[in-house]
Amino acid sequence: MITHTELANENLSPWYFAVRYSCLALQQRINEFEKIGLTCTYDSHSLKNLQELEQFLKMSWDIYMDSLELATSKEAVK
Repeated sequence: MITHTELANENLSPWYFAVRYSCLALQQRINEFEKIGLTCTYDSHSLKNLQELEQFLKMSWDIYMDSLELATSKEAVK
């Protein structure tokens, strides 16, 4: 079973910000719809999924940046 997918790590930051913006926009939509009494079950479920993706992208970006820092510090020591 394949458990690893090769992705360009440079894309993590723009993807994170795109998902983050989507979360903010969807949360605003949910708030507006709830004010007028509409049910937002699907939107709330989608928001939860987006927030999980946002967390995954943030963690992946942080790991990538840490790996760059380690590589740079190892080069500086040589």
